[in-house]
This record gives sequence, structure tokens and C-alpha cells, in this order.
Amino acid sequence: MSLPFDQILLEQKQKNLLEALVEAERSVPPDKRQLFEAPSSQSWLEILQHPGLPDGEIKAHRQDIEILDQANLITISPAKNFYRLYVTPRGHEYYRELKQHSGQPVERVENYARNFLNAEPFRRKYPQAYEKWLQAEACLWREDWETQITNIGHDCREAVQKFAEILINRYQLHQEYPDQNKDIGRIKAVIEQHKENLSQKEKKFLDSLVDYWKALSGLLQRQEHGIQDVDESLTWEDGRRVVFQTAIVMFEVDRSLSRVEPNCI
Repeated sequence: MSLPFDQILLEQKQKNLLEALVEAERSVPPDKRQLFEAPSSQSWLEILQHPGLPDGEIKAHRQDIEILDQANLITISPAKNFYRLYVTPRGHEYYRELKQHSGQPVERVENYARNFLNAEPFRRKYPQAYEKWLQAEACLWREDWETQITNIGHDCREAVQKFAEILINRYQLHQEYPDQNKDIGRIKAVIEQHKENLSQKEKKFLDSLVDYWKALSGLLQRQEHGIQDVDESLTWEDGRRVVFQTAIVMFEVDRSLSRVEPNCI
């Protein structure tokens, strides 16, 4: 009988291993998924192989693997000269519990940007943009995330549009840029309006940021309309990337403009 999640005792390295396994599985299109494999050895350090892992493999302590297996978070299947394993549905559910209750994204920089968006000043200035982004972020951790990919793209695109709408009104450029679908042009116009008050380094950064917006917009369109190449399927990593980068763009633009006009509301 499996223990309730609140009674599962794992060390942080074991939680990290489970996260790596889940995210590796999610990084591979559903129709190309496969089991993790590890050559049988007498070593205490195992090398797990999977196409969704960075460089195709990850090193893990045998004891940590066994602990995840004993908690029914993964299942190990021995074979000749190697063994296979996969994350169980219970393992995926425990992963979601970790993410939803820890309040910490995978990387520290993601946590920093997320906390900035969660802070009262940002939510007060961009309430609709924040709500749309929050909806997209929540979809990442749902059990049916595969069916939510296009919703993630749609919510991120709307977050960007709402963000641009506030900026264009705040800096009195609405008459020149009335179309809310031209979010990139709107944000670029606001940045251009303030470039003379920025340092050279900041100017170069914002120029690069505008170019990045173009690439991000294409990715958002790909998400929203489910557009994909014949040999390429949308993955959880696509959704994570869009959610994270949407947060970063709003974070950087707002911080840059706030430094130029700190009292502007």
C-alpha cells in the first residue's frame, strides 16, 4: 500500500532525481516516448539513458533510484545486462504536488522573475496580464498538460497583449497604435520613446529584447494554433519555455521602464 504524499520522506537529491525523470519524459513527444535504460553494473553510481535528458543521460545514485522505486514513484524492470524504469502515474502526481506546493520553479532565476510578477506592484499595474500568465503557468502542472499546450500559448499571448495595452495607454501612444494584436509593435514603440533616457548598455539590451519578442511571438503563435512540423510534436518543454519567457519579457520591460520613470503609475 502506498503512503500518502505527506508521509513520503525524500531527500532533496531524490526529489531532484524524480523531477529530472519527469521532465525528461515530458520533453519527448508522446508518440516517441520510451523507457529509461541503465546498464547493469556493480557500481553505486548508475547512468540513466533517455532522449529527453540533457546529453541523453544522467548520473544517479543506485540508492536514490531504489528509494523512488520503493515509494512507487518509479517502476524498475530488470532485463539482461541492463534494466529499464519509468515514472509511474503516482510519480507524476507527486511531481505536481512538489511544484504546486513548493512555490519554486525549476531554476532560481525563474523563481526571481515569478516572485516579481507575484509582487503587489506588478499585479496592481498589470492585473489582467498577470491573471492570464498565472492561468498559463498553472496549466503546466495539470495532469492533462498535453491537451493544455495550445491553451498555454493562448493565455501567454493574451498576457502579452494586456501588458502592451497598459503600456501603450500609460505612455499615451494608443492613438498611434490602436490595434491590440500588434503587441510587439506597441512594446517596441514604448521602448523607443524612452531610449534617450537609457544608458548605452540598456539601449543594446532593449534592442535585443525587441528582437527576442519577435521570436517569442512566433513561438506563441505555434503554441496557440497548434502549428508544428511534420516530424515535430509539441512537448511540455515548449509550454514551459513560453510561460517562462513571457514572464521574463514582462519582467525586464517593466523594470527598465520603471527605472526611467519610477513614479509613473
